[in-house]
Amino acid sequence: MLGNPELERKWLEMTYDGVMTVMGSRKANVDGETVVTPDAVLYADVPCALSFSGAPNGEQGEDAGEIEYQGTIFCAPELEIPAGCRITVTQYGVTYALRYSGEGITYPTHQQLSVTRKGRA
Repeated sequence: MLGNPELERKWLEMTYDGVMTVMGSRKANVDGETVVTPDAVLYADVPCALSFSGAPNGEQGEDAGEIEYQGTIFCAPELEIPAGCRITVTQYGVTYALRYSGEGITYPTHQQLSVTRKGRA
């Protein structure tokens, strides 16, 4: 199996238990003018896998109830997802609102996106 990226990708994608929707800015040329749509859906219902690293951080004191997670989304390598996008992932019946602030790491079989989730518990 190793050395065959198409087969490896097929097997890896069989482990994707989530779907994601990616929202961000989209530029379009309308009548010779550049129009920016700030909350455009760039991708919808794309298969993915979401993995969190470690346990969520919970704040004490005045910020009690605030949580922050670091995570990684695994998805198709051909997706072009710009930094600053908002990504919603639904996996195992739970929906997570995430921010993508970095640059994806792309392999022949998949792409890894570093994301954060910050909000109220």
